[in-house]
Amino acid sequence: MKFLSLLVALISINAVATSTLIYEAQTKGITLTENDQKVMEVGEISTSRYITGGILGTYPIGFGVGHAVQGRWMQGGWIFTAGELGSLAFVVAGIAGCLDNAFDSDNCSSGESALVATGIIGFLGFRIWEIIDVWAVPPGHNKKYRELKDYIEKAPAKPEAKTSLDLVPLFRPGMGNGLAFRLSF
Repeated sequence: MKFLSLLVALISINAVATSTLIYEAQTKGITLTENDQKVMEVGEISTSRYITGGILGTYPIGFGVGHAVQGRWMQGGWIFTAGELGSLAFVVAGIAGCLDNAFDSDNCSSGESALVATGIIGFLGFRIWEIIDVWAVPPGHNKKYRELKDYIEKAPAKPEAKTSLDLVPLFRPGMGNGLAFRLSF
């Protein structure tokens, strides 16, 4: 339970730092591309999140859990969740068809066997892709994040507008007192 609390705290601290950088970029007039915004939203993936996510994404869980730990589930982890569950659905459908025909001389038809084979091949393909992705992508992501962070922090502040509209008192001898608007540039 302490591990889960520590993980939530690390993700929360990272989210605050990331939103601060995004706000700083906006105040400096820096326009981020959609890809840059996604990198900034995930933030820097710490070593502990990288290793924990890598282990959980490799073995024993998979199903995009490693991506979720790394904070990248919305950027690509959902593909593995959907793909692996869909592949298992193919396997279950094929096995269910074979079990329905358990009392026949030919237990599985070629279509049911093809469903099982397709499901297994699909599942293995998604697992291999997930293992590679969960270990290979975070170092490049962190490099891009650090470059963006340095660029935002070193960028000069956007000059502030010197324009103002003020309500000022008027003192004119012989004409009386009053108020006037003054526009300064």
